[in-house]
Amino acid sequence: MGYTENQKNDNVIEFKLRTEPKKERKPFPFKMIFLILVTIVVIGIGSIWVACPIKNIRVEGTKYYTENEIMSAVKKDYYIPNSVFLKVRNYIYPIRTMPFVEGIDIKIQNRNNITVVVHENLRAGCILYAGKYVYFDKDGYALEVMDKRLPDVPLVTGLSYDNIMISEKLPVKKKGYFDKIIKITTLITENELTIDEIQFKEDGDIILKKAEIDVNLGKGTGLDAKLSVLPNVLESVKDKKGTVQMGQYTEEHKIITFRVKK
Repeated sequence: MGYTENQKNDNVIEFKLRTEPKKERKPFPFKMIFLILVTIVVIGIGSIWVACPIKNIRVEGTKYYTENEIMSAVKKDYYIPNSVFLKVRNYIYPIRTMPFVEGIDIKIQNRNNITVVVHENLRAGCILYAGKYVYFDKDGYALEVMDKRLPDVPLVTGLSYDNIMISEKLPVKKKGYFDKIIKITTLITENELTIDEIQFKEDGDIILKKAEIDVNLGKGTGLDAKLSVLPNVLESVKDKKGTVQMGQYTEEHKIITFRVKK
């Protein structure tokens, strides 16, 4: 049975897709989340501030400075009286205390008690200038002036200086002697020697003094070799009085003599 073209069209049912109106997306609540986060942070900071006030401070690691000096310096440098915040502050912006303190660590013992751990720099030596003891570091920078002579810090004598400025290198008038001072004080530290005085003589000889023993290093040549064996030499003449002559000592010619002082 055939269909005409019109009949075919009459039997076709057209389906139209129903289009829903587009829904508008609500903006993400960034402001609300930000306010919530800020509120949490503020509450957290407030809680820490209230719960962790510093009530007791201990000081460890000091050799030359007193506990009171360290505590006074810590409390002057934008001090925060809260254990947690002080530790964070010291981590971000290290607290400066004294000239020969390399740095400090804040250890929280509990929420109200902290320990200030001090890391002191070594005083390489000192000089007597205008009636005061000027202490310098391993690089020869004058960092501190004191009325007292500290133990175990060698006193450098026999040289003259121009005007001394704190935080600047020692202005030794005689050329070449600055390097010798630094070399000797460095070797004294490396070889764990305790020397009372480093004396520069007019004739160029360098004398190390320890108790009743003088050690003549000669003109300052071969210092590495001489000071490397000096601990054993001093041990061998312990409790004696006299002069150890090391001016001619070299690694090839190990010449050392000792003259007893009467």
